[in-house]
Amino acid sequence: MKIKFYLGFFLLLGITLSHAQYRQSSRSGGLSDKIYFGGGGGFSGGTQYLNLSVSPLVGYKFTEQFSAGLQITYQYTKFGPATASNYGGGPFLRYNFSPKFFGYTQYEYLNFGLLIPGASEPERYHFNSWFVGIGYTEPLGRNMAFNITALYNLLYQDGSNSPYNSPLQFRVGIVAGLF
Repeated sequence: MKIKFYLGFFLLLGITLSHAQYRQSSRSGGLSDKIYFGGGGGFSGGTQYLNLSVSPLVGYKFTEQFSAGLQITYQYTKFGPATASNYGGGPFLRYNFSPKFFGYTQYEYLNFGLLIPGASEPERYHFNSWFVGIGYTEPLGRNMAFNITALYNLLYQDGSNSPYNSPLQFRVGIVAGLF
């Protein structure tokens, strides 16, 4: 029930801020000046293990300091004969305290599907996380930057309700058009 409340809150917040920004942007710069893209990805592997992931995002700058957006995630994992196809994502909010440091929060839903050899369909697991944290940005050019973010999962309990082995998570990625 709490998750539905948080999703509804973020949706209403986004609609309200979007409407206010639409009225303001009609008087100033265009929509393309407000949208940015980015994300992260990963690859790891060994003789019995393979993990590929991609997490693109799109954001909208309401002000130079405050933005919101959506990140989606897909992950393919193979360990021994078993495979997992995982997907999800969620909305995020970002506030730039300075040109280098920012605050970040994101609700994340992940659906994990584990296909064990001999099974006809994967067994699916659902996980909800609510991350809050801080980040550091290092410019890579005029409109591109490298981000590293330290996040804490507020919904993490004993680990049984999370695909992560710790409530503390670190993310790295690239964004374009944010600056």
